[in-house]
Amino acid sequence: MIYEDYKQLRTYSRYDGVYLAILWAASFACFVGSAWQSFLGTFSSLLILSTPFFVAYRLRIFREEGREGTISFSFALMYCLQVFMNSAFLFSLLQWAYMSFLDNGTLFGIASKMLGMPQYQDFIKEMGLSAEDYLTSLREIFEPLTLATTGFIYELLLGAIVSFPVAAVMARRKQTK
Repeated sequence: MIYEDYKQLRTYSRYDGVYLAILWAASFACFVGSAWQSFLGTFSSLLILSTPFFVAYRLRIFREEGREGTISFSFALMYCLQVFMNSAFLFSLLQWAYMSFLDNGTLFGIASKMLGMPQYQDFIKEMGLSAEDYLTSLREIFEPLTLATTGFIYELLLGAIVSFPVAAVMARRKQTK
């Protein structure tokens, strides 16, 4: 790979990483809004499930516009990994900013409401925790830096897993006659 190819890959993957972070931010906003309107929870799940299709769509655009219709598996894989890394970093920053400045305990409230449901009380008892211990651990989980860091790690891991099939499906070789 020459430097110009890598530069082109970096440019496309940065823009597409921003677009994917926006998609994830919309999903996160729907998740937070699901406390007030339950249909937003379904919409949040649909947005998250559309992630591989969105990355494949953006990879197709990169392949057709930037690579003249051909892209190897390794180049497509590197593009997908770069997109997921860029979007995970940006989305984690957005998540941290939301939790630090705007949340005011909303997510913690959503999670702690589940304590009132009988199936979750049984789950907590099976784990060997009391309700107070569970709430204490929830507070630690919903700290802004903890949530953003664990989210970043999960997004990178899941992005790496999803990148392989997306790159395999979208790779195209030159047609020889």
